[in-house]
Amino acid sequence: LPAFGQGRGRSGGTVGGPQGTGPGSAPGQMERDRDLNRDRGHEADRDGNHQRKDALIHQEQQPLKDSQINGGAFRMLEKRTGMTADQLKELYSRSGARNFGQFASAIVVSKNLNLDTQKVLEGLKTNSLGETLKSLGVASDKAKAEIKKANEEIKNADKTS
Repeated sequence: LPAFGQGRGRSGGTVGGPQGTGPGSAPGQMERDRDLNRDRGHEADRDGNHQRKDALIHQEQQPLKDSQINGGAFRMLEKRTGMTADQLKELYSRSGARNFGQFASAIVVSKNLNLDTQKVLEGLKTNSLGETLKSLGVASDKAKAEIKKANEEIKNADKTS
């Protein structure tokens, strides 16, 4: 059979569909379709970001490595808290921290800001360190600065070990 009539008609219809339907068939329809798809993508991205955040919060805690236990940061935590290595290991296992870096930062920040270390570590079970600090009344910009300061202290402690 001849293939006449396939393709776009005068009204902009698409192949295989009735004329007058499909992308670009009505003035502005193509833009509305694109905007709708973009909005759906952003919505999915927002949901995806929440899922990624939830996955990060609920991921399993990384085990402590011998290099971390024997490192300068761990020794600094012993001095700052007055706890033994075994006590710190136990505290780490009960904390909401996902890794040693987050644990160390939480302790240093809590000590620097005179916050209850237990509350800060408990907050890590459901929130990031920044969110935990904000929930304890620390201003957002101050929390960010204190976390940065704590990370520098930890890095310097590891360098000097």
